[in-house]
Amino acid sequence: MSKLENRVAVFIGGGSAVATVALRHFMEEGAKVLLVDVKDEYFDRSKKEREQYPDRIKTLVASCTEPDDMVRAMACAKELFGKIDILCYYSGFHGMGNIMTVPEAQWNIALEVNCFGFYNAVKAVYPYMKENHYGRIMNFASIGGRANRGVAITYATSKAATIGLTRALAMELAKDGITVNSMAPASLDTSEFERIAEKDSIPFRRPPMPPGGPGGPGGPGPGATRGGSFIPDRPVADLNEIAHVIVFMCSDDSAFLTGDCLDINGGQYMQP
Repeated sequence: MSKLENRVAVFIGGGSAVATVALRHFMEEGAKVLLVDVKDEYFDRSKKEREQYPDRIKTLVASCTEPDDMVRAMACAKELFGKIDILCYYSGFHGMGNIMTVPEAQWNIALEVNCFGFYNAVKAVYPYMKENHYGRIMNFASIGGRANRGVAITYATSKAATIGLTRALAMELAKDGITVNSMAPASLDTSEFERIAEKDSIPFRRPPMPPGGPGGPGGPGPGATRGGSFIPDRPVADLNEIAHVIVFMCSDDSAFLTGDCLDINGGQYMQP
């Protein structure tokens, strides 16, 4: 039996590159998926998969920052597929700028998308999972919220916040048979996909990295601030590798895993 046979998943940020590759694996494992994103054009990435599995993949335009939209999305999934077993939250906002240049508006967007949006989605899906006393919730975080990556301070802060929110939700929802986990990848190989501009993005250039030795800021070697792994010949992760971990987190194989953050980064962030 496939790992996700007859499971119903909702992908928030379902038009992202990571979500599209994960979708392929979810189809192979027997799941049904509702893709949710803010623009129809984002779903173009999964055109092949949607044509191959028209009865098992549906789409909906909705925003994670609008609580009513998330309520509507979960109701749509229930109406289409009869239940909801899995919630995958892929929505994210990066932005740019340092302490002197980042505008206040970017703080609002980053926190709304990366943290409050996740809360909105979980709050909306909770009644359906509670009813079945079963749920797998996966939050796509980032090494930027775990270790210094030289990313925008709004991104690092909001991703760290959503990892903390993941732990709090895991403790609160465990009694209802629901597990909640984050994953924090480092740099990913998205060369297969064209970049789509972020909704409401505010363009800023990152300030030049300071000089440093190998592996440090500005140095030529790998390290958390350089975006390269410590594994020889593996500077970035393949999206299929990330998808395998997502499938695990959303399957019964992860039944004893909750409140955790899986660091998929090639050794860039090693915990004791």
